[in-house]
Amino acid sequence: MVNPKSKIQSLKSEATLELVSGSVEETQALGERLGRTLRGGDVVALYGELGSGKTTLIQGMARGMGRDPDTIKSPTFVLMREYPSRSSNASAGAGGSIPLIHIDGYRLEGAPLAAWLDVDLIFAPHKVTLIEWADRFEGLMPEERLEVWLEHVSTNRRRLQVVAIGARARDIIPQLQMERTHETLSP
Repeated sequence: MVNPKSKIQSLKSEATLELVSGSVEETQALGERLGRTLRGGDVVALYGELGSGKTTLIQGMARGMGRDPDTIKSPTFVLMREYPSRSSNASAGAGGSIPLIHIDGYRLEGAPLAAWLDVDLIFAPHKVTLIEWADRFEGLMPEERLEVWLEHVSTNRRRLQVVAIGARARDIIPQLQMERTHETLSP
């Protein structure tokens, strides 16, 4: 796996934001904040060891995108799940106004095996794509993306380093900072 500290240091010219979570609920709340900033064409690449909170963060992002986080399951064994946009006659569940692609590359042996995926489908401009174990997609990732590096600090604490790569991703960082400031100031 790629060393997050060296990778982040090599991306110094890009916008970054460090967040800390002390619980599953806080990780989901951070994800929800991030999910509210996402729009069609956005790609979020998640990096971190097993149990670092990638799926928990994605469930929060799903909530921020108007979906029921309980319907979002890790696609470890199926590799990818697509949650279509809510139509006017859709029932409750994983709805939302933007189609969501959730990929888990844990079982892939790296980019050569990931290359057989339909990249046009997973990186479509009208969908949001969230990728766990994004290091397995090295060389296939779009130039514009948001990277989230998760690491264990202690049993319940996680450090999340959000790295914006590209103009659209750089626009997301100030939105996250504003929401964090607003939440801090709220009673």
